[in-house]
Amino acid sequence: MRILAKKLYTPLQVIEDVCITIEGEKIVGIEKTQQKVDKAFPIVAPGLVDTHTHGAVGIDAMQIDKEGLEKLSLFYASRGVTSFLLATVSDTFEKIVHVCETVNEFKEKLPAAKLRGLYIEGPYLNPSKKGAHKEQYLKKPDIKELQKLVDNYKEIVKVFTIAPELEGSIEAIKFLAKNNVVVSIGHTEADYQTTVDAVNAGATRATHLFNAMRSFSHREPGIVGAVLTDERVFCEIICDLVHVHPIVIEIALKSKGFQKVVLVSDSMSATGLEDGEYLLGDLEVVVKNKVARLKNSDTLAGSTLTLDQAIKNLVLNLNLDLKSALTMATLNACLASNLRCGTIQVGMPADLVCFDEELNVVATFVDGKLVYSA
Repeated sequence: MRILAKKLYTPLQVIEDVCITIEGEKIVGIEKTQQKVDKAFPIVAPGLVDTHTHGAVGIDAMQIDKEGLEKLSLFYASRGVTSFLLATVSDTFEKIVHVCETVNEFKEKLPAAKLRGLYIEGPYLNPSKKGAHKEQYLKKPDIKELQKLVDNYKEIVKVFTIAPELEGSIEAIKFLAKNNVVVSIGHTEADYQTTVDAVNAGATRATHLFNAMRSFSHREPGIVGAVLTDERVFCEIICDLVHVHPIVIEIALKSKGFQKVVLVSDSMSATGLEDGEYLLGDLEVVVKNKVARLKNSDTLAGSTLTLDQAIKNLVLNLNLDLKSALTMATLNACLASNLRCGTIQVGMPADLVCFDEELNVVATFVDGKLVYSA
């Protein structure tokens, strides 16, 4: 198959009027050509990679089954996503293991977007920054639990959020990092030095920057000051323009640089559906005007964002260049999660998203197969 791109974002390079040749599941050529092409699109980029999503279209990660995973795979592909990490919320260890088992059984059998593993968010979180997590499940890190997860689901568990000020956290961070699990700092009251200690122990990521974490102060910069100024750390940002004010997004990008920022949706089960009442884990959530909050509370409970809309928000509302926005939703997401994807180059899987001039997703390819067409 030959696909002509008016503009190809690799994403670090922009190449005009170029043909991508696909054989089987792989990209075998990227070159100018006069030969006949099979399809042509205004913009072609690596498939989007959502490394922090709790669900969508009525499907919640904590109640996942084969049918739900298939439904999610198809929905994400319709939004340009070709790879995703499904995120848990705090629950019993047994429930988290059940989710691991389900993902392990069905992740290779999905029809469209690839499930690359799990993002374990909780239960090792600070109750004072619990956000949309049930306090009854929150606790100090347990190395025995972590050992079981690593022993049985090392290929499944990709990212793990920990509040580094909790007793035993530094030991847990070192253990996870040693076992190639990405440690993300989040839901935390950590001060600057505690955050630095966590990064020195092996943490390389910050969970939804600015949300559910100690606020920045000019006298105690806290976790925000630490992660924005440490080149070892990738920072997630939810660019729905609700979780983080546009000016604060600009501050983060100018401070951190787009190369170390990861776009995430943090989406929950209401994503892609109408306003109403939904679940996040076993917490009741009310969605009004597409904003998800815990029932009878002002606490945000995930989002109804998709990554294609996050890119639009950055480009159309913040005037960010498309190359930077796409990089944050593709290559950076992969680098921050130890995934091998997110680029268009010869030899890589043909995971592609195609946009029209208004940045609407018009086609998605996974392993060279057209899995969505508008």
